[in-house]
Amino acid sequence: MNGPDFFDQASLIAAHDEGNAFDAVVPPIVQTSLFTFSNYDEMLETYRGEKVRPTYTRGLNPTVRMFEEMLAKLEGAEDAIGFASGMSAISSAVLSFVEPGDRIVAVRHIYPDAFRLFGTLLARMRIEVTYVEGRDEAAVASALPGAKLFYMESPTSWVMETHDIGALAALAKSRGIPTIIDNSWASPVFQRPLSLGVDVVVHSASKYLGGHSDVVAGVVAGSKELIGRIRGEAYPYLGGKLSPFDAWLLIRGLRTLPIRMRAHQASGLEIARRLRDHPIVERVCHPGLANLLPAGLTGTSGLFSFV
Repeated sequence: MNGPDFFDQASLIAAHDEGNAFDAVVPPIVQTSLFTFSNYDEMLETYRGEKVRPTYTRGLNPTVRMFEEMLAKLEGAEDAIGFASGMSAISSAVLSFVEPGDRIVAVRHIYPDAFRLFGTLLARMRIEVTYVEGRDEAAVASALPGAKLFYMESPTSWVMETHDIGALAALAKSRGIPTIIDNSWASPVFQRPLSLGVDVVVHSASKYLGGHSDVVAGVVAGSKELIGRIRGEAYPYLGGKLSPFDAWLLIRGLRTLPIRMRAHQASGLEIARRLRDHPIVERVCHPGLANLLPAGLTGTSGLFSFV
């Protein structure tokens, strides 16, 4: 498996830090709730929408914005928006595309809490979810007509099934249906779904993006238009705002992401191979064991399952 050029990605991350406040090697944390104005005219221009600047951290914060811009670059996205958790990112993204009475098509074996969100809160809103086998493109094509959103995950949770993301995204796009994918497992180091035709990417940043088990966060990436919709509709009112300190921890995590993912790939594959050959293990679910990854997935992370 040939992964991306890790040093190029690392340089991309480091280069973005140039020109931050005070030109600090480690960017400062803008830990504040409010921002002041130089004068009354500046305040009027800001609240009229004529000038974009921080006013209240729940809306815009420089440290949070730095993380968002770094993640957008890694995903090849026009924009990104940070959240207080992965589930906050998922729920805000989904609710920006559907309303009561709509139907979502989702692949099976998605993240358990996303499955519970769909089966509880969305069900109360009369939003129906149809689950399909992501490997069965005919079944996906049959389920899509009339849907308002197609939700994907590849590799999937628990069983680590991989799908042809480009083909599935094309099926949805041909019917005018927006697509969302959870890319937490692969990270942008090994998979960039936007380049495969997906509209919106979500992450639990608590996992590989943060990388140190000391932050709970989420992020959504996509076009300026779609991120603008999420920023204007669900984001201000659901309250799942990423804090400046957590954003700072994520900035630290992104700096080592390519190096860490390479180590996760090596150690995960080694353990998976040993388990596969163990006499009491019946099955190991790791997409790298078959040595045949789908188009767009250039490597594997350290998470897998076995029975």
